[in-house]
Amino acid sequence: MLAIRLRRTGKKGQPSYRIVVTDERKSVYGSYIEMLGHYNPETKAVVLEKEKVVEWMKKGAKPSNTVAKIFAKEGIKHNSIVIKKFRAVSKKELEAQKAQEEKAKAEEAAKKEAAKAAFEEQVAEEKAEAPKEDKLMEMAEKSIEDVKKEESAVAEAKADKTEKAPEKPAEESEKKKEDEKK
Repeated sequence: MLAIRLRRTGKKGQPSYRIVVTDERKSVYGSYIEMLGHYNPETKAVVLEKEKVVEWMKKGAKPSNTVAKIFAKEGIKHNSIVIKKFRAVSKKELEAQKAQEEKAKAEEAAKKEAAKAAFEEQVAEEKAEAPKEDKLMEMAEKSIEDVKKEESAVAEAKADKTEKAPEKPAEESEKKKEDEKK
């Protein structure tokens, strides 16, 4: 893809730039296709061949952010001129963003849990309301209920026997003591 970008020239500490069309994958100091103008940041002087600039942008060349700013100042208008604005973010703003993201995640998780619980309740209600289609299933459920009732009755009977069991050995031990005295 073609790019319109700056290529540094000039002495050490005295930069000057050429505005060139080049393949964006090539090095900044590599060969270029065509030179479109000059830019001197110290004097803010710009020399451009506006017709060539527009022609290359029609062919698909996209200007870098700095070159797009230069073109905007020179009054060149084209759809491919997009100026991106960069801004540093403070620690407080970063912490506020993280807090908002965590709060949003927590709310989303709560909504998911609520939706899951509602779905489970709905499924349980549908199962309860659904008519028993299979008589065998109805009979199996009845027999399971009967078995549970019998088990609870047996458990109650055992509980009653364990309560009465300590009384019998005490009575028997008293009878043995009386027999031994005689």
